[in-house]
Amino acid sequence: MATNYAAYWIPGLDNDAIDPDDALALGFDWLRQAERQHGSSGVLVMNAASMRHNRPLLGSAPWDIVSTRSHRSYGSGPVLAVWPVARTLELAEQLAYRTALCVIPGTLFDLSPWVRRTGAECLADGFAVDPGEAISAEVREELDNMLSFDGHNGFLGAGGKEYAIRTLRDISRRADAPTSEAIEEYLAGSGETNAKGAARVARWYDEIREGKRHLDYARRPI
Repeated sequence: MATNYAAYWIPGLDNDAIDPDDALALGFDWLRQAERQHGSSGVLVMNAASMRHNRPLLGSAPWDIVSTRSHRSYGSGPVLAVWPVARTLELAEQLAYRTALCVIPGTLFDLSPWVRRTGAECLADGFAVDPGEAISAEVREELDNMLSFDGHNGFLGAGGKEYAIRTLRDISRRADAPTSEAIEEYLAGSGETNAKGAARVARWYDEIREGKRHLDYARRPI
């Protein structure tokens, strides 16, 4: 899925090969440069504004810290997301609209799918993320058809669950059937459904592979 911002990342608390303060300093340098490039003020996005006190370097940062609990409205501008979880990263993406976003991961959220989805550039030399599990072109086509049918409703709209279950059942029988993790990542990165919809489909897929039968809303087997 194409992003509407320039994407970057810096190894964070999930990697012992880089000092946390070095990662923050690199992020701050990037944010200053991004402010000049885009002509707009930047912000830090974190899980809570109180996290400013977690490290002295954060406490001295001249930018506002925005979280999902913040009530103040911010316009679009470059964003440095520090140790985000999923919902915090979603906020950062919204605030970075048409500008730039750099993410420093913490320990609670795997940033690899986001890096793969956005093609984010690493700002520290010698670091990379795993390329992830490949999904065949045929399976991608089936998933794309499923997304087009009811992805916008999280696969719970009229006929959405039924279509998804039948599609997933067909995929599960293939010799090149992917894992549920690969399917969830593909759907979540499509822009055609939300994280809950992607997780719901991954759960259905696991259940299908375990032999569970699913029912429609009239309690009829699908």
